[in-house]
Amino acid sequence: MARERGFFGKVLVFLLTILALVGLVAMALSVANAYVNPQRFIWTTLFGLAFWEILFFNILIFILLLLLRSKKAWISIMALLIAVPGFMKSYSFGKPTEATDSIRIMSYNVHMFKPLDAEMNSEQFAYQVINMVRDQNPDILCCQEFSAFKSGTSRPQCIDDFAQVAGFQYVYYNRKSNYGGNVVFSKYPIAKVDEGSGFAQENTYGVMVSVDAGEKGKFYVANVHLLSYMITDDEIDVLMSSAERQDKLDTIGKTVLHKLGYAFQKRSDELQRVLGGMPQVDAPVIVCGDFNEPPLSYNYRQMQKAGFVDTFLKVGRGIKPTYAGRLPLLRIDYIWADEGVNPLNFNRYRYKGSDHYPIIIDFKIQ
Repeated sequence: MARERGFFGKVLVFLLTILALVGLVAMALSVANAYVNPQRFIWTTLFGLAFWEILFFNILIFILLLLLRSKKAWISIMALLIAVPGFMKSYSFGKPTEATDSIRIMSYNVHMFKPLDAEMNSEQFAYQVINMVRDQNPDILCCQEFSAFKSGTSRPQCIDDFAQVAGFQYVYYNRKSNYGGNVVFSKYPIAKVDEGSGFAQENTYGVMVSVDAGEKGKFYVANVHLLSYMITDDEIDVLMSSAERQDKLDTIGKTVLHKLGYAFQKRSDELQRVLGGMPQVDAPVIVCGDFNEPPLSYNYRQMQKAGFVDTFLKVGRGIKPTYAGRLPLLRIDYIWADEGVNPLNFNRYRYKGSDHYPIIIDFKIQ
């Protein structure tokens, strides 16, 4: 005969049941976020951003209900079942293959050469990045937020110096006043895309080039940086602070929510412009960069609907968050490829220089 619970046991089960229902609703909103345009409804975006935290919360509640032998565990089971589509977009069971005679591309947001190490200056950080790039030896490097890193030296000169020391013969970036920090370095000849495309208008969120890799094939590379969240470390400090700073919490919380909402809505518009500005191409296309969007987002789904494959899911392994800042488990940098590209392996290189990690794929043209 099952042992009857005492008063405190009943109260505990009741509280856990409430938490299980909260977890179920949160998980449903997280997974549903991919289907909700943030320009029409913004509030699900916060749940999409926190998928892993919501998943771990539901797992914890499920374990506690099991330990208490409560039939209410079915609520957490429902939440975990709902989580499966999100898990499949966030965790990769890909099958990397040996990369021989392949092409390597790296995408890295250098964050205006502002290192996480406060004791390092921008120039020191830039040359550390150069050493990392030379060690990983990509054929193409797509940088976002690339700025001047030498005092008294212009941005174009810094770009040329970086290319020369890192071993890249070809460079393309926006030379107009609306430069957005997107630079493509290449060991293969590159050319600006057709003047009739959106990318030829030098929009600040992306540049696009064609790459002639000789016998390895021709392809296109778009280097994209969509609007960041613009949340400062000080604001994160307040949100995570103890009671003595609660006087600021209300104001800062509203500011952060406003920034998040504006960024999600703006990026939705930016991505539509990126996809709408794609030129007529005669070769495969790779789109890489800092999208500032998690896998359970509307923009992620729009990239999939446009025919692009998240190469991490195809040949990566594990979770591989790409944000190196203070918000954990965020995968917001991507290398997308169309069906003409055969990705062989994916690597998130654990070089914690800026607030992003570099990501790399080796691939062949079909």
